[in-house]
Amino acid sequence: MAGAASPCANGCGAGAPSDAEVLHLCRSLEVGTVMTLFYSKKSQRPERKTFQVKLETRQITWSRGADKIEGAIDIREIKEIRPGKTSRDFDRYQEDPAFRPDQSHCFVILYGMEFRLKTLSLQATSEDEVNMWIKGLTWLMEDTLQAATPLQIERWLRKQFYSVDRNREDRISAKDLKNMLSQVNYRVPNMRSLRERLTDLELRSSDITYGQFAQVYRSLMYSDQKTMDLPFLEACTPRAGERPELCRMSLPEFQQFLLEYQAELWAVDPLQVQEFMLDFLRDPLREIEEPYFSLEEFVTFLFSKENSVWNSQLDAVPPDTMNNPLSHYWISSSHNTYLTGDQFSSESSLEAYARCLRMGCRCIELDCWDGPDGMPVIYHGHTLTTKIKFSDVLHTIKEHAFVASEYPVILSIEDHCSIAQQRNMAQYFKKVLGDTLLTKPVDIAADGLPSPNQLKRKILIKHKKLAEGSAYEEVPSSVMYSENDISNSIKNGILYLEDPVNHVRSGIPTTLF
Repeated sequence: MAGAASPCANGCGAGAPSDAEVLHLCRSLEVGTVMTLFYSKKSQRPERKTFQVKLETRQITWSRGADKIEGAIDIREIKEIRPGKTSRDFDRYQEDPAFRPDQSHCFVILYGMEFRLKTLSLQATSEDEVNMWIKGLTWLMEDTLQAATPLQIERWLRKQFYSVDRNREDRISAKDLKNMLSQVNYRVPNMRSLRERLTDLELRSSDITYGQFAQVYRSLMYSDQKTMDLPFLEACTPRAGERPELCRMSLPEFQQFLLEYQAELWAVDPLQVQEFMLDFLRDPLREIEEPYFSLEEFVTFLFSKENSVWNSQLDAVPPDTMNNPLSHYWISSSHNTYLTGDQFSSESSLEAYARCLRMGCRCIELDCWDGPDGMPVIYHGHTLTTKIKFSDVLHTIKEHAFVASEYPVILSIEDHCSIAQQRNMAQYFKKVLGDTLLTKPVDIAADGLPSPNQLKRKILIKHKKLAEGSAYEEVPSSVMYSENDISNSIKNGILYLEDPVNHVRSGIPTTLF
């Protein structure tokens, strides 16, 4: 466990904004700008909407007017922001003269909690506006993820409360509260049990304010933990007649817990413990006295990222540990990298390659099959999965290979192509990847594999060599991949069978499992 870090502790880049610039960016994004939203469905025409950042909940919202929010995304779910028209949402309108935005006026936000990300494709009014959004959101992304756990919980609670209190009246009904609790996986049996809980908390009003809602949440969340019979909770356990919210764990008691129960060597210094508690609480009103934890705050700490068993100092790979032969390391690898779903009928996507590489994967797979115009395609052969161009995949790999790491990327080639198309593959490898492609030994005199440090920013090809003297038949370009390729069949569950006697084909409704 380590103390909370500043928003740019892990590096915000060479062009990290100053405090004054951050304040200006946040104010500008909070006021918002009018931009054009391009939808993923072509049936929906691009629309101009007002986009704003809600700093209190760390969300991007959009609406036609000031009254009703039409959509929102959490900033903590943003994985990448790309300048330009780098999504298929823009491609759908290439033929429409009414929507041909300037490349420099567009950017794409990729977000979500699943492998396959969603896109928010936007056209701003100027390049300066694009730069403002990208720079501001980039800072907010890092600051949001690095925020102390209590602050993250506070933002989440406000988001849940405001999702019901749409008019910002700072009150919701008990019925609204019951519905909201069910959405956060807390089932309330009936309104009577909820009203009893509210009575226990001395909340007798028909309307519930945000402060009362937060109180209810903490009461429900920590009711079980407060009754746990654990020795280190004795300092926070309420005595007879004492109200639980008045129980405190002092700095010396917290230091004793860190030393005796968690064996945290850094906790021998009380000043470090004090700094950690203040960083965790982030409450200016509590900085004027010696910090303490309430029972709820201490339980929050126990389950927080700040109490992780992982040493965050090991997040960065020490360069001096990367001098051994490549075969001495575990390598983060991907199988069927191109697929976004199952192996039978899902979509093959360039974004799957970009996503894997940006998640730190260093070995990715390319299943290559003969394609049209003498160039291979990539898909899961003899299935209904869609195809993507081999050349497009190489361009995607080159763009994203070294964003997450400078260490080498290995391309694992599963080759089903004819010799003619393999020759074309070789030419494209050199043409697209250029100097990043490893084409000769790093050290001719070496008797082992080169190290990751020697291979920084290099792309390696893993492929089976043809045996000496192998007689491989050249496949004429006229004999294309489609002849025995079931991915060209209708993908709505119709299986075509051919009678071997009269050669009549008939379709049978089929479910593919």
